[in-house]
Amino acid sequence: RLTFKLLKSAFSLTMLIWWLPAALAVLLLQSAAVTETQAECPAEGCSEAALFVSEDEAEGTGLHLLQRRQWQQIQAEAAKEQLPPPFEDDETSTFDPTSFLFDGVDSHPPPLTPIVVPAHKKRSLNLHFNAVMASCNPRIGDPQKCTKVVTKSARSLFTQLHVKARVEEKIPPLSHEETTAFRHRFSELVVGGSKSVMMKSTKTEQYGGWKQLVIKGYDNMRPVVSKSMVEFINAGVGEYTAHWDDSFIKVSVAKGKSKLGLDITQEEEDAMRNETLKATETDMLEIDEEEQQKDVYSSTFDVREHWPNCKEVTGHVRYQTCNNCWSHATALVTESRLCIKTNGAFNGPNAWLSQSFIAACRMDGANYCRGGSGLLGFKTVTRWGVPTGGPDFRGNIQAGVQTCYPQILPNEANVHCPGACSPFSHYPRSLQQDTFYVQYNPRGLHPAGRQTPYLAKKAMVEDGPILLGMRIYQDFYAYKNGIYAPVKKSWNRYIGGHAVTGMGFGPGYVLAINSWSTAWGMEGAFKVAPQAIDFGYFIPGHMTQGHGLGAAAHLAMPLPRE
Repeated sequence: RLTFKLLKSAFSLTMLIWWLPAALAVLLLQSAAVTETQAECPAEGCSEAALFVSEDEAEGTGLHLLQRRQWQQIQAEAAKEQLPPPFEDDETSTFDPTSFLFDGVDSHPPPLTPIVVPAHKKRSLNLHFNAVMASCNPRIGDPQKCTKVVTKSARSLFTQLHVKARVEEKIPPLSHEETTAFRHRFSELVVGGSKSVMMKSTKTEQYGGWKQLVIKGYDNMRPVVSKSMVEFINAGVGEYTAHWDDSFIKVSVAKGKSKLGLDITQEEEDAMRNETLKATETDMLEIDEEEQQKDVYSSTFDVREHWPNCKEVTGHVRYQTCNNCWSHATALVTESRLCIKTNGAFNGPNAWLSQSFIAACRMDGANYCRGGSGLLGFKTVTRWGVPTGGPDFRGNIQAGVQTCYPQILPNEANVHCPGACSPFSHYPRSLQQDTFYVQYNPRGLHPAGRQTPYLAKKAMVEDGPILLGMRIYQDFYAYKNGIYAPVKKSWNRYIGGHAVTGMGFGPGYVLAINSWSTAWGMEGAFKVAPQAIDFGYFIPGHMTQGHGLGAAAHLAMPLPRE
């Protein structure tokens, strides 16, 4: 018996010695595979989303070998890339993070095809949806369990979507902090939105809404500017310099969209084409052939310098807080032209016209925070006039200056065209006494028209600023100085339409004023390549004195002085 026990122990020891090297080899291979496919775990512990928590490494080191080869193939073809389609995102300019939940949903949307990431178990969108539906049923669901299940699904789906976006270069490399903030925004949106989706009456509507929540949620929560994007631009690929600020980590595409708001319908675009064709036959007769042979922007012109007695007004910079850039541009155009028209009489610290009045009294009757067309503001001012109104505190107005109807907070309820000055403003005269009635005969010109830049130049030289319409891409948010034109990269995606104020021109550029405060760009201004003004030129026409409804037919001059 003792001999048998000794033989058994010797056999076990032999087998252990035999299999130990093989086991160690397997462990080393698994460790190498994890190192190959997974980034370093964050301090709070490893998770599926840790795959792309850090993307500071070059050439997609954190990707699986097959995905890395796809990445290299995409990079090899980078020189052939063109700008992404300008209308690939069909959402409206006014963005509510959950608004897409109630869009028209395909009754049988196809399932999301998952990308398999090694060392992690993946589930399709269908399986995630079933788990969420079972846990978040409003009748029998447990709220705490619902939150836990949705959070887990959100993290898993974020990884799948993020791998796919990175391989296809729809998003640039992100740092640890950028990816963490991105994942957090996405998870918060999915957790909050899932409970609303599960309130829908049918499973088809629930699935369609949840699918849109996940896919559009990822697209809208991605960072509008990344540090790698700024570094790429500043490497010399464009004619402008980009600026990185740590605050960009918290700025999503959804938030970026709230700083836009120019909407051009197909009907309006057709009208612009017709107006442009008509201008070819008439307006070009006023421009001599010698001028037409020159480069349209060969000389330099700045409205602010050309009319120095109005520099205090033409130097205004506003800060928009919702999707009404068109009204901000209209206000600056109108107050600048009013100062020029009156030879500097409309001037001083309170010579600001009310952007909020223009937005609240808009001719189409829509909400004051919604987007609008390039001509809407001029038509509104012509119809109702406009009183004084200072900007948001981030605009460059002097502290303590009082105006009739200052800029109101975004997304306020029950905002209508006002019949009196703001009750929060200590202004010495009534709305009727303060309203400036001016008449415009505005026209929109299509950017493709050969004569369009000549007419835009002529309008600025003769009467002052005009309104410009641009398609905005992500890199525009990081602009600091130089001549802007969107960088041709697949991750530099179209965000929406934007209205700015054309204030001059020079060799190879048009000078414009944005409505994002003096902290952006060249103290609120920027130079843009003419080809980037691709939505249109909106010219108000010669300003004349108008007749207000029930008011005297004169401008509300002079302004009250404190």
